[in-house]
Amino acid sequence: MVIVLSFLAPNITSQYLMSMPLQQGLVVAAIPVVFTSFGFHGSIPSIVRYLDGDVRSLRKVMIIGSALPLVIYVFWQSVTLGVVSQEQLLSDTSLGALLVSLSQTVQQSNLSVIVGVFADLALLTSFIGVSLGLFEFMGDSLSKKLGKAKRVKTAAITFLPPLGFALFYPQGFIMALGYAAIALSVLAILLPTVMVYKVRYTNFSAKPQGTEATYQVLGGSKALFLAGSVGVFIIATQILISVGLLPSLG
Repeated sequence: MVIVLSFLAPNITSQYLMSMPLQQGLVVAAIPVVFTSFGFHGSIPSIVRYLDGDVRSLRKVMIIGSALPLVIYVFWQSVTLGVVSQEQLLSDTSLGALLVSLSQTVQQSNLSVIVGVFADLALLTSFIGVSLGLFEFMGDSLSKKLGKAKRVKTAAITFLPPLGFALFYPQGFIMALGYAAIALSVLAILLPTVMVYKVRYTNFSAKPQGTEATYQVLGGSKALFLAGSVGVFIIATQILISVGLLPSLG
């Protein structure tokens, strides 16, 4: 990643970065995909188990694990969008065309190979990271039905379907990310919001006096309302894309 940035950064054109999207609504339409790209929430139960529920360690993992990909993502978007014009990007949206454009701009023939390796590693780590939570869930849900070689069977159930989808319908990756945003919004935003509200306010009166206080995120009911509103907004955005009122990225 550092090598790629060192090649591309000196060739950034401020005019490319400051130009507005060529099509209206693209910024809003990208929200479901961006949200799902950072959707590590399905792995949280596994992380909690690995760290034995230690709140301090979990806080560090969540902050660092979220901030590091965000920084890399911002740098990557800056150098790619700053080196290649939107017209070039829209003329051919495939990864191969992007690599060719970047290589021609910086006049480095080896750049396409380096970026290709980086992209493959990014997809691989994303595949493994997102599947971690699903692997644990499937293992717990089907533990009584799988019999012998549980982990091998669980791995097959978890990894083979998305692998087949990626191999035989690669152009559906962006589309799947968009629709996955609806399920992830329910799983990672709406459901936790309702659960927290129920624990804080509905069951508060039933809590025995003198019970030790548990960990609680700051913000109160306003933060819960804001989080729920964001989840509803993401779902509404994907629905608008599906019915054609917003442009599709895929």
